[in-house]
Amino acid sequence: MTKKNLDIERLSYSVQESAAKLGVSARTVHTCIKDGDLACLRIGTRVLIPADALPEFIEQRTQKREDVA
Repeated sequence: MTKKNLDIERLSYSVQESAAKLGVSARTVHTCIKDGDLACLRIGTRVLIPADALPEFIEQRTQKREDVA
């Protein structure tokens, strides 16, 4: 079965994929996980970020104009 044959919605991303999506380093993603700011799940030795955790993380971290002043 090739990737072309799999039309599956992604439920999670690796740390590296999540870092690329957020535009930060993998180390920053690990720090956010350690600090409890970004949800993750562990399967064996793999650390995965649930797909819906990324938009939630961005929403929580987005500063509104009045917050910046």
